[in-house]
Amino acid sequence: MSWSKVIEPRSFRARFAGFWADFLHENYRNPEEVAVTFGVRYQTALNWWQGVNRPSGDVVALAGRPFQDFLEGRG
Repeated sequence: MSWSKVIEPRSFRARFAGFWADFLHENYRNPEEVAVTFGVRYQTALNWWQGVNRPSGDVVALAGRPFQDFLEGRG
């Protein structure tokens, strides 16, 4: 079953920054480590860490299977 049939897309989009922040907290020590891992500026990593905004698709793809597993565990 596809995600679009399980989760309403607008709701998922609205909650995604929080999901991403939770994933980062579980897998990285701090925003500095996030910045280095994903090749972004510290401020971007801090915004993700705080759930202020969400990454683009290429960054999510870099997170790979661990992020997918994280999301599936929240279902």
